[in-house]
Amino acid sequence: MPAIDPSQYEWIKIEKKDGIATLTLNNPRRKNAVSRPMHKELERIWDDVDRDDDIRVVILTGEGDAFCAGTDLSVQDAENESGRKGRPPTKSARRLFWNMLDAEKPVIAKVRGPAYGVGVNIALACDMVIAAEGARFCDSHVRMGIAPGDGGVAFFPLLLGFHRAKEYLMLGEPIEARKAADIGLINYCVPGDELDAFVDGYARRLAAGPPLAISYGKMSVNLLLKQMTAGAFETSLAYDQLTLFTEDHKEGARAFLEKRDPVFRGS
Repeated sequence: MPAIDPSQYEWIKIEKKDGIATLTLNNPRRKNAVSRPMHKELERIWDDVDRDDDIRVVILTGEGDAFCAGTDLSVQDAENESGRKGRPPTKSARRLFWNMLDAEKPVIAKVRGPAYGVGVNIALACDMVIAAEGARFCDSHVRMGIAPGDGGVAFFPLLLGFHRAKEYLMLGEPIEARKAADIGLINYCVPGDELDAFVDGYARRLAAGPPLAISYGKMSVNLLLKQMTAGAFETSLAYDQLTLFTEDHKEGARAFLEKRDPVFRGS
């Protein structure tokens, strides 16, 4: 099958070595916040990964000192000022996460710094999440006056239990990597200077395993995940879009950005 073509991607850097592909979200000036072009690339890259027979394992990470700070707010603000045009983009959000869950190769999220908003849910949609000490995980939608969407209502309850999930989704508070590992949100938290070697070693172990057995095992578990969460995911997308055009969001966005913390440049 054809090898993945890195030249077809502007917002995701692609490197391959020894059966392991590293995909790097590449928008470091905005802490890898997801622009619309990056979102489109994230939607389609998983099919290209599956078609590439040289790839057995994927590492998904962010450029620089952040995994992903959320959505590019400048795009949202421009749309809110001009008003809603056409149909809400729920299909695009659905395609991103369903394509990740349908990807046949195992995917490891390697997280440094913030994984906020859509960024935390992209990380949690991976098969395993390994973070450096000091990384932070936060579904920050509610702090922007937006109903939690982008998969949080699906992933958080299954990983944390319902009461703890509602606590974090309703308060929008960040979870430090060490605590995230202790409560089961992620797999491992390791010292920052050990993260690359730890993830590389884990990826090599997966790459050395039986590819079909690993793939079919992953797909079976993810089918169960999709069946359990499909209704909640669709409802959350609808509420997410509804609240984007409310006074709650306008006031929340102003208050959120007044913190002037670069992390809070993503929703």
